[in-house]
This record gives sequence, structure tokens and C-alpha cells, in this order.
Amino acid sequence: MRAFRLSAVLLMVFAAVVTTVPLALAKTPKAAPAPPAAKSLLEGLELFQVDTAHSPLEFSIAWMGLSKVHGAFADYSATIALDRSDLTRSTVTLVIRTKSLTTFNDFRDKDLKGADWFDVEKFPTAVFTSREVVKQSDGYVMRGSLAFHGVTKDIEIPFTFIGRLKDLNGADRTGFEAHAVLNRKDYGIVGPARYNALLELGKAMVGDEVELPLTIEGSHQAPRDTMTDRAADSLWRAIMARGVAPVAKDYRALRATTPDSLMPVSEGRLNNVGYQLVDRGRPLEGIELFKLAVETFPQSAFGLGGLAYAYATLGDRENATANAERALAINPGATRSLE
Repeated sequence: MRAFRLSAVLLMVFAAVVTTVPLALAKTPKAAPAPPAAKSLLEGLELFQVDTAHSPLEFSIAWMGLSKVHGAFADYSATIALDRSDLTRSTVTLVIRTKSLTTFNDFRDKDLKGADWFDVEKFPTAVFTSREVVKQSDGYVMRGSLAFHGVTKDIEIPFTFIGRLKDLNGADRTGFEAHAVLNRKDYGIVGPARYNALLELGKAMVGDEVELPLTIEGSHQAPRDTMTDRAADSLWRAIMARGVAPVAKDYRALRATTPDSLMPVSEGRLNNVGYQLVDRGRPLEGIELFKLAVETFPQSAFGLGGLAYAYATLGDRENATANAERALAINPGATRSLE
């Protein structure tokens, strides 16, 4: 409790340092003007992170021709680059951690994760990367490649756009419904012979086709004058009052002397403010804050993904690609960097 109070006091000191300065020095700095760079690589696109808590990645497969086994992958991440005015320009990247497979039966799950079926130790991820979206009379079709179980094949996913709204916290949310059908044997998921033998009804014990009914919800935090997270908002206001450089200098000084005081200024909050800066038209300042995040959390891919995003906004393909590759070297499943 004493340590918590000390951290709270130091946080208040940090807030006072970064938000109060003599009036002679407190002139609000103008946003650093962006150089006459190339057109943004993300022109017209917004990055939505799929809300996995409201977007179950479920599947079903026929069992003996009599019923179906239902399952899900509980651990995955996905990013949507959405063009609200033209969905055909939108793209999706999805990474599934195959060890998270569940059919709600421990004995069966252990078997399915083994070498006879999914072999999750050898193939720990599955990755879908979209290539194009085509408008059709009754919706859309997304085409792309699915790398799964050591095999990469092109697939098509018909989908419909449900709509878009703002939630109670002011975040933009968007929804889609889709239905995909895959053949497990196309990906070398065959299993023991007895599961493929025909039974009395002319059906195999385990069907070949896997159905994936998908309901996808994406979230994008639109820039706001006041951020909903109080600690992030304090950091945002300090930067607006003084600029990134002085705030970053104070942060580094406190980190060198009393690092526990910065516990509330987490990696997530640094990155959230960095994205806010970029989305408010201040990408150069966003870059400086993302650099601070990378410096403070060198084993994490999040700050590097933010740098890639900021450089892409400036049209700097070389630096965007370099930082995305650094992020993926740390976390191959960083879907924002893949996107």
C-alpha cells in the first residue's frame, strides 16, 4: 500500500511537471508541419482491430452424417484496413494461434492437436491475407490466401456489410457477416484411416467440409479532444501544452530516477496517444512518441507497429516497411504490421 501511495504521489508530480510551466515558456507549440512527402500509403483507409470478444472464430464439421461437432479458435488477432466509401479497397489480415483450438471436450481436443490432425506444435499459426474484395449483387466476396498446416491455398469468403456506428465511448465500430467452407483434406488434415471410412449412411465418420460462420466486429478509436483513459488524457494534454520533446525528456528523467512512478504511463497508453497524434494530423510528433515507446519497451512489437503506421501516413514506404519488419521479427502475429 505504501508503494502504491508513493507511485500515486510521483505520478501527480510527473503530471504537475509536464502540465505546469511558467507562462513565459507555456506557449502552445504549433504542430510540426509535415514535409511535402509522398501521398499517404493509407489514403482513404482506417485501421480497425477486430474485437475478438465479440467476434468468435467458430467452425463445425459433420460427424458420421448424423450430427456436427462444433469448435472454435479462442486465440486470434485480425486487422481490417477499411475504406468506408469503397469496400472493394478494404483488406484483412488474420492470424490464428492453432493451440487455442477447442471443441469443448478435453480428450478430443488433445487428439485433434496431435500429429494425426492439426499438429499444433509443428504448425502453431494459420494466416489469412486478403488480396481483393469484389462487389456482387447480394454482397461481397473477399479473395485471399490461407496458409494453414503447411499448405497455402487461395480461398473465397462471401460476406455482407452490416453497418457502422459509434459506441458509448465514442469509438467507431463496424460489423460484417460471412460464411466460408473449407475442405480439411486440401490442407493435409486427414487423420487416421478409420475416421475417413464410409459408414452405413454413406458418410465418413468425419466429414471433409468445415463450415465457418463468421460474425466480425471491428473497432477504431477515433481521435477525440478528451481521451477516455484518464492517464492517457493527462499525457495527451501535457503534449498539447508543451510538445512531445519536453514531455519525453521529463519521462526519461523520471524513468532514470524513479521508474515506479511511471507505472500508470503504460506501453498501451504511450501507443494510444501516439495513434491519436497521427490521426489528428501530427504524424511527426506521433513518431517521436512511438520512438519513446520502442525505447522503453524494446521487446514489444506495438511501438514498432505504431512507427510503421505513422511513416505510412507520411507516405514514407521505406521506413514504414522497415519498422513493420522489425515488429514482425518480434511478433510474427502482429496483424497491424502485416496489414
